[in-house]
Amino acid sequence: MTVLIPLAACDSARAGAKAAALGRLLQNGLPVPDSAVVPLGTTDSDLPGAVGQVLAWAEQRAPYGLIARSSAPGEDGTASSFAGLYDSVITPRTPGQVLAALRQVRACVHAPAVTAYAAARGLRPDGELAVLVQPVLRPAASGVLAAEVSGGRCVRWRIEAVRGLAGPLVSGAQTGEIHVGRAAAADSVVSCSQPFIHLPGTGLEFDLPPGEWVTVPAVGRAPARAKVTGSDSGVLHLRTPATWAGVPVLAPRERDELLDLAAGAARALGLEQIDMEWSVTAEGPVILQARPLTQPVHDGALPEPPAGGWSGLAAVAGLATGPAVRLGPDMLPHGAVLLCEALGPEAAAALLRGPAAVVSSTGGPLSHTAIIARELGIPCVTNVPEALDRIPDGTVIEVDGTAGTVRPAPTVPSPRQEVGPVSYRDAAVSTTTIPDVLPGDGRAATLVLHDPSRADLGVLARAVADAGEATGPLGVLLPDGMPPSAALPARHPGFVLRTANGLAVLWPVRAGGLPHRVVTLDTDDRVIFERPLGRSAS
Repeated sequence: MTVLIPLAACDSARAGAKAAALGRLLQNGLPVPDSAVVPLGTTDSDLPGAVGQVLAWAEQRAPYGLIARSSAPGEDGTASSFAGLYDSVITPRTPGQVLAALRQVRACVHAPAVTAYAAARGLRPDGELAVLVQPVLRPAASGVLAAEVSGGRCVRWRIEAVRGLAGPLVSGAQTGEIHVGRAAAADSVVSCSQPFIHLPGTGLEFDLPPGEWVTVPAVGRAPARAKVTGSDSGVLHLRTPATWAGVPVLAPRERDELLDLAAGAARALGLEQIDMEWSVTAEGPVILQARPLTQPVHDGALPEPPAGGWSGLAAVAGLATGPAVRLGPDMLPHGAVLLCEALGPEAAAALLRGPAAVVSSTGGPLSHTAIIARELGIPCVTNVPEALDRIPDGTVIEVDGTAGTVRPAPTVPSPRQEVGPVSYRDAAVSTTTIPDVLPGDGRAATLVLHDPSRADLGVLARAVADAGEATGPLGVLLPDGMPPSAALPARHPGFVLRTANGLAVLWPVRAGGLPHRVVTLDTDDRVIFERPLGRSAS
């Protein structure tokens, strides 16, 4: 029988990484919504009983409904976030809908994008996850904060904020108000245009027809009346009051409160860089999620457009050129520049197909898919509204993710090239299992990915060495973030330890020198990620 875990009693072994971090913050006296967790190990047959416990727990806590969120053991790591790859589901407090929400979140652990991302980051996906259940708040403002912390204070930060719920912001559908600053410099603010506000509602409010009015909260000022335009998935869509035009989402006081809160959360979690999702309610700011900031965020604002080009928000540093291709159902040509409206889940999956760069018409550097792009090192510029209207498919463009600019490439455009059969010749091909037979596709070697949570490296190395004679050159690929020194106990006469481009490999001696690239395949033998290796070694 499943027993809900209260947030203050959460640990990662039972409740996953996200819930465990929030539990630690709560134990340190930081403002976190009262939450509960359907733990790891809960079976499908246990879920109906868990729903009854959730409803009993939520009766006096969740007047605006509940949100079910993933809390996987491997989520929110120091190098890999899985940002936006799992679903979060807002649901009313009814048995059938709560059960459906729990099932939807739990099923995400097997989603193809999760599996592909884990492979690209050198990880094996989690086999199950816990579900964090939180009351839906009715905030005046919400958003994301990324900061570097030193000496107990934020010394470099970026805040993105919207009125109401943060869903449109983190999905990339909305570009928020941006606050960028350093400890010794004045804060820079870029305002946003937010025609609509998303808020949870009561049953009576959901019965209101479009054109009726409801009261919406505000930061540091009196509430206002806003017109209903519709609703979807337990969320009201409201037109922003005309009296708020030009009024900042966050005043300096609220910004400073959020920076103090982030510094306190970083201290409680032992972090020097933090990525924090927050809301501001009538009682003050609260923390909805806190995790390590996996990659530094560019702190530039909107640049001037280049001659003949466009400007946006610099989301991921780097320079890339390729033919423009719109996000669609077809396979993205490797090396193309992906054009999309919002950096939503569909764009996240497309990042794993090897685009040269990404340009989106909305969103900001702290949206979920921009985080994934940073982790994969794909240059990205967001908030370029002209991109989809003005750039024809096949146009060769240059994307400068450092400056935040997009322009026609300073070369003769070439026609778009569709991807043909992929060659693995002279490449190392990574897999999660020891193959029975090495495919005759010209690969230099096969690398078996080491999963530290499931096997001892020495045992895996011996198994690979024993199988090598029958299957061709076999090696071991260490996951991202695992230090090469960890491979020393697994040294074997048939291996040599090589490090290149951030990867560590137990390379089979009989395979010769290290190849230029390693590719990762999905279960249908399609390339989902390719990474250069170079020739450096240790």
